[in-house]
Amino acid sequence: MRLFWERGYELTSINDLTRELGISAPSLYAAFGDKQALFDEAVARYEASPQSVTTAGKAGTSQREVLRAMFDRAVQEYASTAHPRGCLVNSEPKLEANRTQNCAITAARLREVAESAEMNNDADTLAAFAQVMLVGLSSYARDGANKEQLQRVAELALCVMGSPQQTEKIVP
Repeated sequence: MRLFWERGYELTSINDLTRELGISAPSLYAAFGDKQALFDEAVARYEASPQSVTTAGKAGTSQREVLRAMFDRAVQEYASTAHPRGCLVNSEPKLEANRTQNCAITAARLREVAESAEMNNDADTLAAFAQVMLVGLSSYARDGANKEQLQRVAELALCVMGSPQQTEKIVP
């Protein structure tokens, strides 16, 4: 998972994987079938993490809180030194379907928590906004931004949303 996260699918070779795993190529093929199957397993493991940014949104009880929880988790995770920087899913071109699914999960959560003052907010547009911000934060982190820099950008995104009443004017 770390190799795919650091280098991406295309730049991670079978030799890289066998060296990292300490196994031979035939053993890798016997265990996983092929590189794509191993990648799929690594991505599934990554997305199942309790540290998932999408999962963090479940803690919010309003649309604003959902986005704040997601952005806060992204800042923590994307800048962490415990693993590669940024987000595997948001930085890997092959994972468009995963990003689309995560955006749909976020939109569903935003619909669930919509308050009367927020009812005019388009959950799909807000989810797309969140996805764009998360991809940008991931890229910024991979380019070297630290936690404080990421936090300032996340805070600005929430300010752009304004209050629930102001948000109605921004998001039709």
